[in-house]
Amino acid sequence: MSLQQKMRLLSAWLPAGLPYVETEVGSYLYLHDVPYELESILARWLLLRPELTDRHLSTCVLVEGGKGLAITREGWESFLCWLVETLRAKLDDMEQAK
Repeated sequence: MSLQQKMRLLSAWLPAGLPYVETEVGSYLYLHDVPYELESILARWLLLRPELTDRHLSTCVLVEGGKGLAITREGWESFLCWLVETLRAKLDDMEQAK
């Protein structure tokens, strides 16, 4: 694991918070700043949700910033809600299987 990847581990970000970029239009999180463990999961989730990635739609959560592609705070929060729901559902399945 590279130093950059280690710096992006969840354990590094949780105490400090994520490095949102605040603009007059809204808050954004650059995709290269997403916690390392969630990077590929977020990318796959976005690919499965074309309404969130089509820049011609008002539901798009991706923006091009000065340092690359970013996700809106609302998009990131939607992803986290989906992640928590998915984990809860998996735990429910595991508990019912006992």
